Amino acid sequence: MDRPGSGLRRLTGLLLLVNAGVLLAGWAGNYWQGPSSVVTFNAAKIRMLDDVVPERRAESQDEASTAATSDAQLRANCRAWPVLDADGVAQVQAHMRRSGVADEAYYLQVAMRLGWWVFIPPLENPAALQVVMDDARAKGVNDMVPVRGGSLANALALGTFPNMEGARKHAQAMLDRGLRNVRFAPRPGSGSVQLVILADSPVLRSALKAAWPPGLEPVACARQ
Repeated sequence: MDRPGSGLRRLTGLLLLVNAGVLLAGWAGNYWQGPSSVVTFNAAKIRMLDDVVPERRAESQDEASTAATSDAQLRANCRAWPVLDADGVAQVQAHMRRSGVADEAYYLQVAMRLGWWVFIPPLENPAALQVVMDDARAKGVNDMVPVRGGSLANALALGTFPNMEGARKHAQAMLDRGLRNVRFAPRPGSGSVQLVILADSPVLRSALKAAWPPGLEPVACARQ
């Protein structure tokens, strides 16, 4: 005859054996199936940070060296004129074009703000200037100022601009309206004019070293 409680103990033992069997079966299944895809790595594609950073540092150093070399070349090829009038600007452009340099490869720069102007050179007398002004108004031009004194007395100012390109375009617009003898140049008193290189090339360097028109030879830019 079983003692009291012996049936409960047998049932508990049986349950423990079943649980142990389930755990063993699960462990065996995982073992034979191999590792889960969640923890699978492609070692060939893994790169440590210490392996990548030196390459990036080398690339940055190469880029900085290239930029420094380019800046040094531009400074070595920089040219300037103590002063340029409208004729001088036209001669610089003509020289560069003859040498095969496109207008877009460089520009002329002055330090003065609004250092470029568009104008009609001095007329014979105030009466002649007035005739030109009346003609300009009849053609729709209202922004103009007569120059009353100095070496440019009786000239007609048609606008001031911060750069050469703005002045050139406005001068062409005035010519398209029918005005005659319209010029553009650095404003009087604007100081030295520097040729700024936008697209360096062997052709441009050759043009800078070639013989310039008499009296138009540039000088090296001042060191900054």
